[in-house]
Amino acid sequence: MSVFGRFADTVRGGLSVWWLAPLVPLIVVLPEFVQHIAEIRMGMFADKAAFDGLAQDPRRMSFGIVKVIALLLAIFAAARFWATRGGAQRWWNPRGILWGRLVLAIVLASLVGIPGILLEDSIGVTGRQVLDAVLTLATLPLFTWLVSALLADRDMTWKRVWRSGWLPGLRIAIFAALLWAPLQWLHGQTHIWAMGADVAVVWLLMIFDSLVVGLLATLAGSALFFGYGAEYRNKEGELSR
Repeated sequence: MSVFGRFADTVRGGLSVWWLAPLVPLIVVLPEFVQHIAEIRMGMFADKAAFDGLAQDPRRMSFGIVKVIALLLAIFAAARFWATRGGAQRWWNPRGILWGRLVLAIVLASLVGIPGILLEDSIGVTGRQVLDAVLTLATLPLFTWLVSALLADRDMTWKRVWRSGWLPGLRIAIFAALLWAPLQWLHGQTHIWAMGADVAVVWLLMIFDSLVVGLLATLAGSALFFGYGAEYRNKEGELSR
């Protein structure tokens, strides 16, 4: 399958999850909207001064932590939905995940950012960004290995991922970035549009924004699966080579 075909499948998949498995986007849509309820009641959208003053409010931040966790879970759930579709296992069943590999991949991927943190004082913010980008590209197979754990592809071993994990990792990164960037911009704009607006308009914008975040999750999760390689699914719905 061509790269364009994979990307088209990613978009179709991210949209179709909404009616094939509506519980997946709801994982993050509901926490996002709960945070918006708190923000509106705090008066955060009264004007820009109120927005800036309450942006770091502990009450808002506590809801934000829950939302970020929910976002990650929804992304993973969307990927798992496609990986298990048509098989006996269900996307919500955690036993299909290679947990040891997943945890190790997350830890190793997190270590990639440490050199930039340690050297920022000497190389500056721009230097750190360049270093982070270089190290991320140099360790793309780690991301592929992480996704293989989530999708239960046991054949993508540590040895194999450094030989054949570069292209899937690059596809995942590109697909996710292309879909994430415009929706993230829209997510930010809804908050700007809500500042000083009529209360009814604020509520409508925040409902819309919650759906935007849900779409972010389903598209990103689909990018993980289709970028990794949808053709690896066998008739049981599991990934294989």
